[in-house]
Amino acid sequence: MAMYLPLSHSFQALAAQALSSARNAIYCLGISLFACSGVHAAQSAVVVLYHHVSDDTPASTSISPERFEAHMQLLANEGYTVVSLPELLQDLKSEQTVPDKAVAITFDDGYSSIYDTAFPMLQSFGYPFTVFINTQPINDQLGGYMSWEQIRAMSDAGVTIANHMVNHPHMIDPIGDETNNQRLERLEQELLQAQAEIKRETGQDHRFMAYPYGEYDSDIKALLQKLDFEAFGQQSGAIGPQSDFLALPRFPFGGNYVEIGDFRQKTQTLAFDVRNVTPQSPITADTSPDVRLQFMPADYHINELACYAGGQPMTMNWLDKAAGIVSLSTDQEFRSRRFRYLCTAPHLSERSRYYWYSKDWTRSTPSNQD
Repeated sequence: MAMYLPLSHSFQALAAQALSSARNAIYCLGISLFACSGVHAAQSAVVVLYHHVSDDTPASTSISPERFEAHMQLLANEGYTVVSLPELLQDLKSEQTVPDKAVAITFDDGYSSIYDTAFPMLQSFGYPFTVFINTQPINDQLGGYMSWEQIRAMSDAGVTIANHMVNHPHMIDPIGDETNNQRLERLEQELLQAQAEIKRETGQDHRFMAYPYGEYDSDIKALLQKLDFEAFGQQSGAIGPQSDFLALPRFPFGGNYVEIGDFRQKTQTLAFDVRNVTPQSPITADTSPDVRLQFMPADYHINELACYAGGQPMTMNWLDKAAGIVSLSTDQEFRSRRFRYLCTAPHLSERSRYYWYSKDWTRSTPSNQD
């Protein structure tokens, strides 16, 4: 966590700044120019994801009201800027500088605790936020979900309402003997139906969607691009101007991932600029797929880049270290439907802050149906 010194300590602050600059210069004498790029933290932002804010809902997707309030209080106390999602995406896409430690708050699914518990808290902090809703449970007045009246009240108060499909489908899976084209036609109809319902009920027409379960494939991304949408997954990481705006990462908080230290570390992360991801698609039948990535220069040292699978270090085969091109492999096998690889590197001068990227995978096999 950065230290903020009073003016009476200005000499010490200047000395610390000189020491940091000297350290950076030493790093720049290494084998590449990664540490000398001048890409700064202000080009990064973090999007956080919640589902339930309740003690009485499934633990894996819930955070207690007390812990949620502690998360929001940390943002207020430690120099974060909470920004609206539309503003953040516009600034990043146009390569406008965003505030350092910028955070956007999102919720998925439209559960009633968002209105009953989270909404009043967020209003008290003055924080903007976004809710991605799947519309069928709301139309059916299903227990545990908000009503359209409540959603309109939030919309009227400035909350962004966005698309999470109609029925929360596994978008990558065909139904019955559907062809791929039929699957995509069905998904397009459902996406546009949800969009029309949100516009009719709230007047909002943001072209944002969150993939149900965080699942997508290359054909789905192409469909969203055709329809001029931007989309979010559930893989972890920060976002920047060079991020894939058809598969933006978010940090989910729920279940075992609600501790305040974990929240602090993740919300101050920085976005790697990752290029030439091969394979690009997250869909795999393998239990330990290899991947090749290119990490572009920023304020980190290439020798400090580390990648993990299941919490264990991965084998990193440098194909061109000067260009940041690496192939990752692991001996571990992942038999779950969804899993991911994680890469991090500490910022050169703010050593408690990490660049963070995750490559997500989905194994859609008969034994891996949710």
